[in-house]
Amino acid sequence: MNNFRHLHAPADGYVFVVTYGRSGSTLTQNLLNAIPGFVIRGENGNLTQFLGRAIEIVANDDMYRWRREDLAKPREERRPYLRPILGKPFDPWAGAERVDPDAFALGLMDLFVKQVLRPPKHCRVAGFKEIRFHEDPDFFPTHMDILRTLFPKARILFQRRKLEDVARSGWWRDHPREHVLSTLGLANRMFEAYAKDHPDSCHIIDYEGLVSDIGHIRALHAFLGEPMDEPAVRAILARSLNH
Repeated sequence: MNNFRHLHAPADGYVFVVTYGRSGSTLTQNLLNAIPGFVIRGENGNLTQFLGRAIEIVANDDMYRWRREDLAKPREERRPYLRPILGKPFDPWAGAERVDPDAFALGLMDLFVKQVLRPPKHCRVAGFKEIRFHEDPDFFPTHMDILRTLFPKARILFQRRKLEDVARSGWWRDHPREHVLSTLGLANRMFEAYAKDHPDSCHIIDYEGLVSDIGHIRALHAFLGEPMDEPAVRAILARSLNH
């Protein structure tokens, strides 16, 4: 743990808001930041996806994996391709066998916390919200797995909004309606499927519930194990968001 002290610094873990643009996620960000000790940052350009891709390469690319596997074998049991070159300076992938995928993954996310999230000393729960997770559907489950497994005590909030309303909001208006409904419909299905498979660490929230039903927000706090300050919540709901 001491080697990744920034990653482990928030004593009560992490919360990630996974959604798409114009879902009301800035409202959710504000509600979370009203909880004492929570520091939930805004968007970061989906940096954890790019870091996650690097993590996946080191962990699973054959050129790394085969060398790690064969390093522990007697020479005669190694793959014929690697037998004469493994550990030699003329190996095209020289040194790949020495890369520790777990340490690499934890080190990247430790750096992400230190330099991007930068939680202050009073922070006990860190995290961020991001609207770009759905842009790579094939990588989505792996990306969520990386967040859940590398960040201590990680919880994921999947946020939805009525798609017809989203399609009429912000920049989505400039896209063909059917494309928006199809793209974000797939996003919702990905959210729902992942949450169903990981109920202990994932929770679905709906924008309509946030703005019309205090019980929906109370359920969110219950999932997080946090008491709800109802006056603070109502003050946030009354504030106009002009971003």
